[in-house]
Parts: sequence; C-alpha cells; structure tokens
Amino acid sequence: MRCTIATANMATMNRALIVAIVSLLALAPCTAARAGCVPDPQRGFVCGDGKEALRVFPETISPSGKLAFGWRTAAGLPAAQAEPAGEVENVLVRLPEGTVLGRLGGTYWATGEMRANRYDLLAAWSPDSRTVVEVANSRWDTDSFRFYAVGDADTVILDLHDLVERAVRAKISTPAAKGRVFRVREDLPVKLDNDGRLGFAAILFIPKSEEPAFGFRVELIVKTIKSSAAARVVSVQRTKLPD
Repeated sequence: MRCTIATANMATMNRALIVAIVSLLALAPCTAARAGCVPDPQRGFVCGDGKEALRVFPETISPSGKLAFGWRTAAGLPAAQAEPAGEVENVLVRLPEGTVLGRLGGTYWATGEMRANRYDLLAAWSPDSRTVVEVANSRWDTDSFRFYAVGDADTVILDLHDLVERAVRAKISTPAAKGRVFRVREDLPVKLDNDGRLGFAAILFIPKSEEPAFGFRVELIVKTIKSSAAARVVSVQRTKLPD
C-alpha cells in the first residue's frame, strides 16, 4: 500500500503519539475500556470490538495524530491471515476514540499480514490536518478521488473525480482519448496545502496496451464555506511520464 502523509518517520511519530494517548486512557476508569483504539500485533490500531470494530491504516494518520482512514465490514474484522468476510467500507476516523466521521469512497483493506490485491489507498493531508484528499485506486481505475474538510460539527465531502477527468480529457483530441482510462497517480506526490491548493499527477492510458499514456500535472483550488465546498481547476499541463 502506498499512502502519503509526509515520510515514514512521520507515520512512526504519529503511531507513537497514538500509543501514548492510548496508554494514558488505559490508566483512566475503565467505563469504556474498548471504546477507543488500541495497538495490535500487526503494528496498526483496532478501534472498538465485535462487529463494530474497525482497523486504522497507520500510514494515513494525519499530522496532528487525531485523524486517520480505516476500514470495517458488517461481519467484523477477520483474523490477521484471513480475508474480510463482508463488504469492505473505508471510513474517516477520529483518534483515539475511534469515532467514525464519514464514509470514504474506496474499499481498500489491510490486516497487517494481508492486503487487498491491486488496490491502493492514499491520504494527502493538509499540514493543519483540517482537510484531506482520498485517492483510492483499483487495478486500472481511480475509484474515488474526494476532498474532505473536517470540522467540529460535521465533515464536508466534495467529489473531485469527474471535474478533473473532464479537464484532463479536454487537453487531448477526442479520437486520442477514446478507450483511455483516467487515473490519479497514487505513486507520485499529491500535495494539499492549508489554503486548499491541491497539486497531483494524472494519466490517461489504455490498459494492457503498448500505446503510450498521456501524463498531466494538475492544480486545483478547493474552498470550503460553512457546510459546503467547491473546486476550481487552476491548470492542467501535459507532462512527460517518469521512467
């Protein structure tokens, strides 16, 4: 799985922060002993128990250490060496309580020992941890490309997929675009700043073909006002694909 926060060191620091918080909670009266998130042997975190349990992707923890992406199923979490028994749901989670703030668009899962084959999940957080962009890719497609603004009372969600795909396809001729799949590059940097400026790479390509892909560098501005958000394409530039 390739998920972005900043570096592997940041992910390690965030995990250490959550472990410290969980340890403090363990010293408190145990009226809700399993309500929050606890470290597990697979170097991740599990929040809740039974069919309500969810697993946090440690690589997606926000710079503040207070938010992350996770996954769950209606059948509960499987054992570390088993695949999920039910439909997978990706969620935005508040830490360390494990409160679900909203459902994400992807269906990626990882147990620490196994992971979804040919799926990738990326979380690009703003430095202040108030906003995040989800890139959820399956084998060929970008299944979910969304912006989330996390407030005290609610979470604002904006789907960016169609807006960006239209802008990218407009840069090449209709015949050249025919049969090509749109994909946000999860293997290249996706950067979101505190002012809502978002930069990333995208491609249009034909799966299982030797036809060259078209590469693009895209910039958006996303503005959040109260309980709504809107995005505007600032630029789309053709780029040479990296080797």
